[in-house]
Amino acid sequence: MTDKLGLLLADGPPATLLSHSHELWWREDAQGCLREVSASVLPLCGWPAEALLGQPVSRLLEAGRYAGDAGGRALLLARERPPRWVALHTSPLVDALGRPDGRWVLARDLTEQLRLEARLQHSERRYLELGETASEGVAVVQDWCFKFVNRHLCEFVGFPEEALLGRPFLDFILEDDHELLESNHRKRLQGVPMPMRYEYRVKTRERGVRWLEMGGSLIDWQGRPATINYINYINDVTSRKELEAQVRQLAFVDALTGLPNRRLLDDRLRMAVNQRPRTGLHGAVLFVDLDHFKPLNDTHGHAAGDQLLVTVAQRLQAAVRVSDSVVRLGGDEFVVMLTPLPAEPELARHQAESVAAKLRERLAQTYVLRLPGGPGGERCIEHPGSASIGVAVFGPQDDSPEAVLQRADQAMYRAKAAR
Repeated sequence: MTDKLGLLLADGPPATLLSHSHELWWREDAQGCLREVSASVLPLCGWPAEALLGQPVSRLLEAGRYAGDAGGRALLLARERPPRWVALHTSPLVDALGRPDGRWVLARDLTEQLRLEARLQHSERRYLELGETASEGVAVVQDWCFKFVNRHLCEFVGFPEEALLGRPFLDFILEDDHELLESNHRKRLQGVPMPMRYEYRVKTRERGVRWLEMGGSLIDWQGRPATINYINYINDVTSRKELEAQVRQLAFVDALTGLPNRRLLDDRLRMAVNQRPRTGLHGAVLFVDLDHFKPLNDTHGHAAGDQLLVTVAQRLQAAVRVSDSVVRLGGDEFVVMLTPLPAEPELARHQAESVAAKLRERLAQTYVLRLPGGPGGERCIEHPGSASIGVAVFGPQDDSPEAVLQRADQAMYRAKAAR
C-alpha cells in the first residue's frame, strides 16, 4: 500500500483513483499542517474537509500517536463522538530540490475490526476459563485437530496436554466410530437438525476403550470462521453404558440358564419368518417340554430343579449349530429354532425331525445332581430325564410367527400324549 501510494502521489495532486476513494486521506505540508483532506472526513470525524485546511494534523490525530514515515495505528479524533482507531499508510513528498515537503496519508478505519478482535479474545478467555474449571472434559477442535484441552480431559485419556494439542482428534477415537463422528460433524456444519449429544468410544492410555457422551456448539476460535470451529463437552458414560447392557441382558436373557428368553425368541422368530419368502429356505421350531420335572421339585426342592434346568440348557446348546437358537420359555419349557433349513420341504422336515430325535436322546440321559446336605456336606441324586418335543417346520408360505409357535406347541402335546 505504501509503495503504490508513493508512485501515485509523489509528483503532485491526488490521482484519480485516490480522489474517488471512500477512504479517508489527506496531504500535510512539511510543518504538519493539512493542505488537502478527503470528503470522507465528515462522516468519520464530524468536521467538514474545508474546516480542517490549514489546521495542524494534531486536530485529527491524538498527539504522540503519529510519528515516522512507516505509518502504524493511531487514534482519529472526532467532534462530539468517541475517537476511532485507524491504520495509517504514509508516502513522503519532496520538492524540486529533493527536500522533504510533507506527506500523503491514507487512514483506514480499524475500529470495528479491533472491537471484534477484543470480543473474540474475551470469548476465548471465557472458553478457557470455563474449560479449566469444568468438571467434565472440554476440548476445542479445529480442522479436526485439538486446539485446546482442559485438565480433566487430559487426565481422562491419560495423555499430557502437549501430547494432545495439534494431534488429530480421530487418533483417539475407536475406528468403528469414525464414520459416526465425521457424519455428525458435517451435519452440524451444514445446519442439519441432529441430537445435541451423542455417544462414541475413545481409546485411553491406561484404561482401554471408554464410552464418552459429547455435546458441542460452534464457536469462533482465533478469528477463524465459526463453521470450522467446535467446542466439545465430554462426559465419561462407560458405567452407564455397562449398566444399560446389563439391563438389556436382563430384558432378553433368562437369568437362571443364560439362554435367550421369550421376548428375544419373538424377535428372532419374526425375523426368520419374514426372511423365508426372500430366501426360499425353511426353518423349524422345536418345542421341548421336560417330563417328570414337577416330582423332582416337590421331592428334592427348587435347587434340584434349577440345577436340572441349567444342565438341560447346556445339553441343548451343545447339540445344535451356531446358527440355531436355544430359548427358555419359562418353567420346564424350551424352544429350539433351527435356521436355515433346505428349500425342499421334505428335506427340511427330515432334518428337523433328525435334530429332534437327537435332542430327545441327549435329554434322556441320566442327570446327576449335586445338592447341599448329606454326611460330606453334599448329596448326589440321579434323575432319569426325558422330554416331549413337538416339531413345526415353516417356510415361504408362512407369515405368522405366532402361528408357527402354536403349531409346535400343539405338536408337543400330541407327542406327550403318545408316550
